[in-house]
Amino acid sequence: MSLEEVIVEFHKLGIPEVKRRELELPANLSQAVVVFGLRRTGKTYLLYQTMLDLMETGLPIERLFYVNFEDSRLEGLIGKDLSEIVELYYKHNPDADLMYLFLDEVQNVQGWEKFVRRLLERKNVRIFITGSSSKLLSKEIATSLRGRSLSFRLFPLSFREFLVFKGFEFKEPLIEPERGRIKRYLEEYVEYGGFPEIVNYPPLLKIRTLQEYLDLIVYKDLIERYGIEKTGAMKGLIRVITRNFARRISIRKLYGMLSSLGLSLSKSKVYEYFSYLEDIGFVTPIRRFHFSEVESLRSIPKLYVADTGFPTVFGVKDIGHRMENIVALELLRRKHYREPRIDIRYWMDAKGEVDFVVSLGFEVKELIQVSYDVNDPETKRREIEALLRAAKTLNCGNLTVVTWDYEGVETYGGKTIKFVPLWKWFLRRE
Repeated sequence: MSLEEVIVEFHKLGIPEVKRRELELPANLSQAVVVFGLRRTGKTYLLYQTMLDLMETGLPIERLFYVNFEDSRLEGLIGKDLSEIVELYYKHNPDADLMYLFLDEVQNVQGWEKFVRRLLERKNVRIFITGSSSKLLSKEIATSLRGRSLSFRLFPLSFREFLVFKGFEFKEPLIEPERGRIKRYLEEYVEYGGFPEIVNYPPLLKIRTLQEYLDLIVYKDLIERYGIEKTGAMKGLIRVITRNFARRISIRKLYGMLSSLGLSLSKSKVYEYFSYLEDIGFVTPIRRFHFSEVESLRSIPKLYVADTGFPTVFGVKDIGHRMENIVALELLRRKHYREPRIDIRYWMDAKGEVDFVVSLGFEVKELIQVSYDVNDPETKRREIEALLRAAKTLNCGNLTVVTWDYEGVETYGGKTIKFVPLWKWFLRRE
């Protein structure tokens, strides 16, 4: 199968229907635009969205060359074979002043980075690249493209995007039936997560597809790419992390948990395997807030998984930790999609903790506590007291408690605390 056939096939079949994502890629940069993220988050469709935007400006589809390097027909391609793409581009577009290339899962081609760098030096190209591993791409890009790239991380669907994929359109103010539907969709989103493909699947099919995703992650992204030999230990590590998500866990503790399961893996290997899971975006560690970066890096991180559908696969029911995990993911989306300068940490003292500290530089912008059941007086007292101590220590007056359904504004010791139901917090665009 030749590259030309693959490219012409794309032009003949056209771009499939696309539901818009909140992440928008810049379309007129002389740098390479790189999209990375876990498998099945919709990176290819984000490229399609960008192509459709370009076509709306009057660019014909023939000017857009899209190649998916996971296509089995292109197996065995190496970097020098990619030169044919340039020849084909000008064969089909002899008068073009700019090339538009979309290279999907490009890390499958050994030596791709030299080809991309060579094209970028010519300055008459717009290149869009996707890959499933942030470390692989960023490492190669840093060394080979020499600062001539801009990277964007794509996450599974936000709750707002989830509603769009469900075909639910709403305008403020919402009426009772709309609020009822939103709450039903929220329950589904919290339990099965936000992978685009499974939004409209029935529950059993959602579970089976999520299990397939886990297998893909293990075999494609971890074993094939990193040459992992102890498959059982890697699967065990994924299981342990997923069953203990949204909690503070050290590498030492992960090592102990694996040992108790009878999985022998040295501490250095646990650290290595964990770093791979972080590289591909399966787990995100969030560290303790400290004005000293060194102290923050030394802290035990709280571990958040890429999607709350994964705990469901392992039979984990914990609604409180699910809420916290999806709030973490939403804060990370806001960082990666809209304001890359913000930092997200947790705060802790000897008496308790605050789930999220959102800061910009050295200024703390917001403190967020996530609590499923604030109707319980003891739980509410504990959450509020920790929030007030953190507010005093960090000099922050913007205090929020994200709840399941309680809404209100309350004042404690001169500090105002907003209680916001999870669905309303999601629909706020900040």
